[in-house]
Amino acid sequence: MQIRLQQLVLALTRLVEWYQRPGIVVLTIDDMDRYWVVRSPEWTEFHQDPKLSVGSLLEDWAGLQRVLEGSAPTAVDFERLGSVIRVVSDRILDPSTSETGGSKAGRIDIHSRQLLLLLAMLVEHYQQAGVDALEIDDMDYYWVVEPPEWTDFQKEPSLCVGSLIDDWAELQRVLKEDIATTVDFNRLGAVLRAVSERLGRQ
Repeated sequence: MQIRLQQLVLALTRLVEWYQRPGIVVLTIDDMDRYWVVRSPEWTEFHQDPKLSVGSLLEDWAGLQRVLEGSAPTAVDFERLGSVIRVVSDRILDPSTSETGGSKAGRIDIHSRQLLLLLAMLVEHYQQAGVDALEIDDMDYYWVVEPPEWTDFQKEPSLCVGSLIDDWAELQRVLKEDIATTVDFNRLGAVLRAVSERLGRQ
């Protein structure tokens, strides 16, 4: 499977445009930080049981803000952006979970256009380095904790299996048709993670 980096930007553009129609432009996250994740390279390995780790949305967002402020992007920034995009999917599905007047220290206002700018900056950085497309032939199935469990720390989450090939095929559908779902944000998050891992190996 070949992933053209510019197609990632087009897919996110289509998703953002779709959700701006009903007026979703800024999403406020002030009630979540930690999330369950299976780290690379274990997230695509099935010869042993994966170990769950904890990620931090606030740390991911802070790292992406450094890119916006001029720091050189890294492969990890694709994974960070993928995590933020997964949160966007959760918040679109359930906007009432954000509490008004939440702590400013833990508050993130995610502007949909900011997501596009970040992805465009990451893609441009790697295109300037000669990377226009990536072959992801050795990766398909991956471990994932699905929403809403992925941010629930009251109990041990269950792991599900996703498919990068299916995710990419569905994102191609989004590019061809004018229909998108919140699940497509999760699909794009998984593909961005695969891109991060592949770029990290180069």
